[in-house]
Amino acid sequence: MKYLSKSYVLFMALCITASCSELKDDDHYGKSDSQISNNELKIVDVSSKDYISGRSDLSAMNDLFAKQGIYDELAKKGQLSTMLVVTNDHFRQPEDKVDFVTRSHVSDISISPANLDDGTRLMMWHGKYVNVSIDELGKKGNIVDHILFNNGAVKEVVKTTTGYIYVISDMIQTPTSLYDYINELPDEYSIFREMVLASGGKEFDRTNSKAVGVNEQGNTVYDSLFIYRNTFFEAVNFDMNSESLTATMLLPSNDVINAALDNAHQRLAAWEMERSDSIMKDWILKSSFFNKRYTAEQMQTEELQDLKSIFSTQWRTNVQKVNVQEPIELSNGIVYKVTQLHIPNNVLMYRLKDYFYYFENCTDEQKESYYKRVNLNFKECATEVTAWSPLPGVWPYIENRVVRFDKPSEIADADGFQLDFTPIKLNDDGSVRPWLFPPGSYRFAMGSVQNQGLGIVVAVLIDGQEVARSRTITWGSSTEFHYDRGTTLSNTHPEGYNATYVREVSGNSKAANYDTDGGQMMEELVIPDVKGDGSPVQVVMRIMCASWEGKTNVKFHHWCLRPTTNNY
Repeated sequence: MKYLSKSYVLFMALCITASCSELKDDDHYGKSDSQISNNELKIVDVSSKDYISGRSDLSAMNDLFAKQGIYDELAKKGQLSTMLVVTNDHFRQPEDKVDFVTRSHVSDISISPANLDDGTRLMMWHGKYVNVSIDELGKKGNIVDHILFNNGAVKEVVKTTTGYIYVISDMIQTPTSLYDYINELPDEYSIFREMVLASGGKEFDRTNSKAVGVNEQGNTVYDSLFIYRNTFFEAVNFDMNSESLTATMLLPSNDVINAALDNAHQRLAAWEMERSDSIMKDWILKSSFFNKRYTAEQMQTEELQDLKSIFSTQWRTNVQKVNVQEPIELSNGIVYKVTQLHIPNNVLMYRLKDYFYYFENCTDEQKESYYKRVNLNFKECATEVTAWSPLPGVWPYIENRVVRFDKPSEIADADGFQLDFTPIKLNDDGSVRPWLFPPGSYRFAMGSVQNQGLGIVVAVLIDGQEVARSRTITWGSSTEFHYDRGTTLSNTHPEGYNATYVREVSGNSKAANYDTDGGQMMEELVIPDVKGDGSPVQVVMRIMCASWEGKTNVKFHHWCLRPTTNNY
């Protein structure tokens, strides 16, 4: 958390004022694009203090300013200002935070109506911004009832010798900051509240804590102040306490979160997969904050639209459901309540990867069913590279084990071969069962062994119907398809693995070769929703080669499907 000096804040405030327009106060509105009607502006030859104190219908605000020392501070500063006031019939005496409320009506910036734009943020003396809203008539030069400061509509504008006075319909209500809002959320939002607060914590503020003595051990005793610091958010330059922040936050209730988790677990069960709640909640947290203010039309769409959170997570606005009718205004952002939350498929499935050597775990019947072969004789399953890990004890050992099929002696090279392979996974007892693939978009990769020199085509079939086919790809001398090195793809490692970090820590130059997706066979493989209900399906990978090219065997290592951003 960073604090700005008063002089720096003042400098920035003056810069903001100067950037609004080149108009000077004594230009009035003659050079503005907006022609301001004279009957909506009063120009007086007295100070703002004298004008307010001279109007009986502003006596309540006058007393408040006087008692809180506003006039004395204005005189000491000796600069122009903008003051927001209400008539006595709209005045409400603050019950607490009197100084805070009072100072929310005074700004060091002297700003004319012509220099106000819809969306202008005016820094007030209480250290927070007041938001300016201008409707279409206001943009055409009409002031009264068409310009608002937060909740207060402008009723009069007075230009004095020391700045501007805006008489508004209601005293300024200052929304809380993003952090304060989260901290004060009721228990129906406790899951989200605790996720956010648990990512940061309180720290002793030595600079602003007053030393009050020394204890018996000789340590200084402070009248302690604490600040909330959240390095998790600060790492992406997002300070929830900062009034310079312009944020959007999505707020899911406990019921919405629990319903999303239940739905996710139901999908996972149907897919015969598992995913921890901590990963899903991490996605919820990271997807809820944006570093710009989004409109209702941007947050809820009928057409496909993705927004990127401050943590670069994907939020699809035509899938997620948000209450855009009742946004919650904060001093440094806006909040939309989430009414229905969908945890994306590509969060529930990081990647799907498995191995061909499970052939040796199959029964004879399963070998014939899951490895239907044409012009292929099984030779062996063999470990050709000793199991290894670039960081033992942190990452598991990976065994580069392959299944080898030989060319039958009686066939010609031109006869080629075909393997109809049903992807299978190992059970805990060492038996196998077929993978079930949820409908959606995937990147499809494979691994074999270097220097096989075979032109491979892979077709993907569901219920005997082809749904996708690769181009002919040569498994040649490059390492792209060598076991699982995958030298050409990005985002190809197991979840949580950082090859650069592991290489630096372990000193292993081959750290990037560890457990990758392999070489790309299809940039996008779309598995259709066959039953129309999102249920998963078995697939067959038909691996075809038109010619043996003089080779006598072929080896298969692994396959890998990685969900794309469109698998949502």
